[in-house]
Amino acid sequence: MGRVGLFGGAFDPFHNGHLAVCGAAARELSLDRLIVIPTWRPPHKDGAMAPFEDRLAMTLAALRGTGFAVCDYEYRRGGVSYSAETVEDFARMYPADELFFIIGGDSYRDFNSWYQPWRITAKATLAVYPRDGLTASPPAISIDAGNIDISSTLLRERLGRGESIASLVPKTVEEYIIEHKLYGRGAL
Repeated sequence: MGRVGLFGGAFDPFHNGHLAVCGAAARELSLDRLIVIPTWRPPHKDGAMAPFEDRLAMTLAALRGTGFAVCDYEYRRGGVSYSAETVEDFARMYPADELFFIIGGDSYRDFNSWYQPWRITAKATLAVYPRDGLTASPPAISIDAGNIDISSTLLRERLGRGESIASLVPKTVEEYIIEHKLYGRGAL
């Protein structure tokens, strides 16, 4: 029986905070495998996102060489990306493994408003990293990923103002954004 972490998100773009969460989750949960799952069509996001192919490519670039897996499962499944369905599908793919579903404290605060959240907790243990001062309470597990004060929204805003994000994203992500002229910027 292994321990598998599932870490989903828009990753629009993937940043150093996401990287810190991956490391902390793998270490603190003693994971045998961490699977990072860029969402296809999140039900809670209203507004334009970078195309899935770009978000996937940035996530792959950021995690290259780390040993963490990146999966395009929600894209291949299609439709709205409900975490309940994703967790249940992974529980079927890994029936002998213990699953951990990794979310930020800000998402944990609103977790009960998610689409059928009980389906998630029936198949996986919630592992929550602090965000916006919010942490987990039992039966969820807290993981310490440090003080993550980076958000993808902040990065997109900085890029929109022509400011550098070099210290906030892996170099490979910065290069990808520049090369593909994402977020309205041709150069940083």
